[in-house]
Amino acid sequence: MTFASKIATPKILLSLPLAALLAACNPTARDATTRLPESERDPGYSATDAVIVQTGTDGLPRYRLEAERVEQDPQSLKVSLHELRFETRTRDGEPWRVRAPDGSLSADAQRLDLSGGVTVSTQGNTPDGARGSLQMVTARLQYDLESSQMRAPGEVKVSLQGHELAAKGLEANLRSGQVRLQSQIRGRFTP
Repeated sequence: MTFASKIATPKILLSLPLAALLAACNPTARDATTRLPESERDPGYSATDAVIVQTGTDGLPRYRLEAERVEQDPQSLKVSLHELRFETRTRDGEPWRVRAPDGSLSADAQRLDLSGGVTVSTQGNTPDGARGSLQMVTARLQYDLESSQMRAPGEVKVSLQGHELAAKGLEANLRSGQVRLQSQIRGRFTP
């Protein structure tokens, strides 16, 4: 009797992995989410009036992101942001503010892709020591949250202390405060 139970146990143990392997290889097998009706599937997460603050190793805020609505796609893990405001600071503590109607945060939370009329602005010191404002407007913008690098591939309008520039493409490092216009630069300076 004990001998028979010892033989039956290995058969059961061998048949369980075999059943799992067959189920995994079955092309018609579906995971639990796809078997559910569309209305019952996990929509990811969503929030209204969301605030995300990322701190550095020193414990001080590196950036602050606010959005009226945030939604995550459960399949791609991409996060959609609506009516967002973003603020970061240069090494000297000067604030940069970014506003956009729409945007997305990459699945690894390293890149913001903004669209719909993006405005970037700052108040800071000019090379001659005076206080001045800088505002940039573009249709689309990418911002790397780790390196503080900003890139706008299309048309960009820049206002600097009453002077206006337009260019195609822009690169900036918001940590250092350096802005570089790429090509087709046109300007108007009024006295």
